[in-house]
Amino acid sequence: MSLTPTVYKSSDPGAPLLSGDPGALVALLDLLLVDGYGSGTNRKPGMGWTKAFTGTNVRAYRNSVLNGTGYYLRVDDTAQRSALVRGYSSMTDIDTGTDATPSVALKAAGSRWEKSFVASSEGRAWVAVGNEKFFYLFIDTYNAFASYAAASMHPHYAGDISSLKPGDRHNFVVSYKGSDTEASNTIGYGLRCVSTMNSNPSSDTTTYCFLARTSQGVPGSLRCNLYADGQTLTRGFGMDNNFPPYPYPVNNGLLYAPVVLLEAAMMPRGFMPGLYAPLHRRPFPDMSVLRDVAGFAPGTELLAKTYQSEQVSPNESYMGQVLIDISSEW
Repeated sequence: MSLTPTVYKSSDPGAPLLSGDPGALVALLDLLLVDGYGSGTNRKPGMGWTKAFTGTNVRAYRNSVLNGTGYYLRVDDTAQRSALVRGYSSMTDIDTGTDATPSVALKAAGSRWEKSFVASSEGRAWVAVGNEKFFYLFIDTYNAFASYAAASMHPHYAGDISSLKPGDRHNFVVSYKGSDTEASNTIGYGLRCVSTMNSNPSSDTTTYCFLARTSQGVPGSLRCNLYADGQTLTRGFGMDNNFPPYPYPVNNGLLYAPVVLLEAAMMPRGFMPGLYAPLHRRPFPDMSVLRDVAGFAPGTELLAKTYQSEQVSPNESYMGQVLIDISSEW
């Protein structure tokens, strides 16, 4: 598979249904990460992960051994409404692994990923972008397909970040919703941002994801948060009311910044793959594609994805936006 990401949508021909039922999330991930879906010209291959172990509504997916860390992502989807997720550097069966991310000490059950606000078989809209090393998954946990264009989608992600450390073998992350309670208002913390790089992810409310090990390779997962230069609000990217206007009058264009992952205060570990923060308040319509943005190689395409960084139901005050490079290798 290519390191260039693929975009998947619940509106694609042949796309699978996602609901709040047990097994619905792993059924979706089976197709997104491994098998693909659709036929003929509508065919979309999987991202290039492998399915290493399988149980009843439980899976262990593995990212690329050749181009990535080869870490495993275990997804326990036996319950309604949400699934429990944890990464491992190695596994011997569906229940046994090393370098648990998050560790049992940090999260006894794992990181909770919401699939639906209610226990229901009603379809939920979703968007995924990813490759054989890393993926983003946005789920409209609150409304059904009719609200596809609404900004009520909540973000999840897992895989290898773009590390600043050469040869990093433990740069695998698993997103966190900010709470261990189902359907809580902290559901979208995975793509929040801190206001300063001098921020310490020391509690659930300041934890946006878990990282497998420190940059020095010390065993034991750790809490992390995200930062982008120019962001001043501790919510989602592209939300601050004091942002400059778009288009920016100086260059008649876009201001943006890469998204940094902090493993501790003043300790950037690397960058979120293909992800950029607009330094304006949600400048583009959801799912619009930008081309030839200044600072990127000619022909680069950026997907504007609006999302809900907090609150279960759509709330203008918590709607952020990120730009995802969908035409370059991550």
